[in-house]
Amino acid sequence: MIAILLPLGLAFIMLSIGLGLRVADFTRVFRQPLALGAGLVNQLVLLPLVGAALVMVYDGPAVFALGLMALAACPGGITSNLLTVLAGGNAALSVSMTAISSLVGIVSVPLILGLSQGLLMGEAEAIRLPLGQILGGVFGVTGVPIALGMLLNHVAPRLTERIRPAARGLATGVFALIVVGAFVGQRETMMAHAADLGPVVLALNLGTMALGLLTARLLRLSFADTVAIAMETGLQNAALAIFIATSLLGRPDMVVPAILYALTMNLSAAALIAGARAYARRAQTRSAA
Repeated sequence: MIAILLPLGLAFIMLSIGLGLRVADFTRVFRQPLALGAGLVNQLVLLPLVGAALVMVYDGPAVFALGLMALAACPGGITSNLLTVLAGGNAALSVSMTAISSLVGIVSVPLILGLSQGLLMGEAEAIRLPLGQILGGVFGVTGVPIALGMLLNHVAPRLTERIRPAARGLATGVFALIVVGAFVGQRETMMAHAADLGPVVLALNLGTMALGLLTARLLRLSFADTVAIAMETGLQNAALAIFIATSLLGRPDMVVPAILYALTMNLSAAALIAGARAYARRAQTRSAA
């Protein structure tokens, strides 16, 4: 039952993302190359590199190390666009990053997992990776639903505008159920390893968000762009990592990093929202004075 409901739930999450996308979201890189390019480098390059660095110093079970890399390879999360808006970030940039990283993830997730298996783990601890199956599975539950959502948005824009808020809300609920279900199934394993794995997960989340903020500041991007890049980089599609671990690899214990990250990233996102709003209020007060 779980093997059927999990991919269906993830597919619905990706469909809800597709309902808010247009072709222009994929071509914005040509009109806003600096901000979008910086965001995608953080999301698709720096994030996996930070994950690899953490895995190399982590001395816990290899299955958790691979789970951490699967998470680092995943695209932006379902709530990233909404939380970016709440923090006063650039919604268009956030949507574009989600769109492009989700499609790139069809190839990059299997690629990063394959490289992680070969470079970061010993043969004795190796986990069999059916890369063709992973590629097909990720495409089926991400690429196809996104394309269907975009198609519906193109042929019936008024309909999608009406149903989009409800679809996003339901998708957020589905994501929560996936995380809770994974937590219930692996609660003993997670509790046993929270002390040693938790700091690594926290370092991945806070480190990548800090890199996003630093990159945007160095490039002198606007406040709204900076918030969007930090939020998109820090919020990962943990549901996809859980799907890969359980449905494609048959390793439910591999979901532990994704569960911990799902809890951590929402707390850090709340802190970013609070900080961004406080910064905006101070800036408004200074300008008024």
